[in-house]
Amino acid sequence: MINISRKILLTAAIAACILCLSGCGGKAEHEIITLGEDTAGTKTGMVTDTGGIEDHSFNQSAWEGLKFLNENIGARVSYIEATGTKEFESDLTRLAEDGNDVTWGIGYQFADAILSVAEKNPDKHFAIVDYAYEEVPENVTCAVFRGEEPSFVVGYIAAAMSETGKIGFVGGDEVDALKAFQYGYMAGAAYADREYGRTTEVESVYLGSFDNARLGKRTAKKMYNNGCDVIFHASGGSGVGVIEAAKELDKYVIGVDCDQSYLAPDNVLTSAVKKVDVAVSNISVQYGMGDNIGGRTLEYGLAEYAVGIPDEHPNIPAELFEAAKRVEKQIASHSILVPKTEEEYSAYIANN
Repeated sequence: MINISRKILLTAAIAACILCLSGCGGKAEHEIITLGEDTAGTKTGMVTDTGGIEDHSFNQSAWEGLKFLNENIGARVSYIEATGTKEFESDLTRLAEDGNDVTWGIGYQFADAILSVAEKNPDKHFAIVDYAYEEVPENVTCAVFRGEEPSFVVGYIAAAMSETGKIGFVGGDEVDALKAFQYGYMAGAAYADREYGRTTEVESVYLGSFDNARLGKRTAKKMYNNGCDVIFHASGGSGVGVIEAAKELDKYVIGVDCDQSYLAPDNVLTSAVKKVDVAVSNISVQYGMGDNIGGRTLEYGLAEYAVGIPDEHPNIPAELFEAAKRVEKQIASHSILVPKTEEEYSAYIANN
């Protein structure tokens, strides 16, 4: 897929879930945090979204990808924690001017800011996670994930594990990238229903926030009390509250982006892992090697070993886990085509 070995990619993916154990406290707002020397051959920086570097999710995985480059090829890597969308453009500009070869915006919320700074800085290269422009500027690379694929797998597991016949989905914001998670999850549940001869209801709620754990917890408690016995969250830092609710009520929850089982070992069934670190480290290396990746959208899914579920599964019966892995292989080989929109989901249900 790219000019870097699969072994390195998979090692980076594992490294992504060793989640910032040292901590990053004591920083001033918008401070550039840097690892490595200015003399490094590769220099890459990133701006987090408002969830911060320790969101146990998207931003943290991206940073682990850059740390992997620092540790393994001596790259100079850096980040700025954004405190609001209004600062995105200025933070991106600061990193670009700091000598980075590639400057990343982590998340679809950076779409407008990346376009603006790319136009103003045609000699600099930028990259964005989870957003694809209709026309990608020549000095921009887009990295998108087929998030619907691991969502299908965890939906399959959730429906198979549910005892109430009602499961839930909590999204951070009602945008296309998150709807792909929702409809993939719902399709996976429907697939399990056909296989196991049951009917599962899926309740979906969008929080409108990726950094409100209190709201996530309150919403999840209400859903659990309304009959959901498994909830899948795709809500960044807000999802920490969803996991807390599962722990307090002794219910099951499914994590996202990284293996989040460490947050509640007895309650996290599995996680829809989205290996942002793979894309961030991979594209950064490609650019450093001189590959022509400008003006392109690079897509990652099960076939690229960039999404999936963790191998550790203490809360899932062995037979169900093996069935879920078979489903993964069917998706990777395109035997199962996973829907990511409401229209595709409706067609999937009608044809299966």
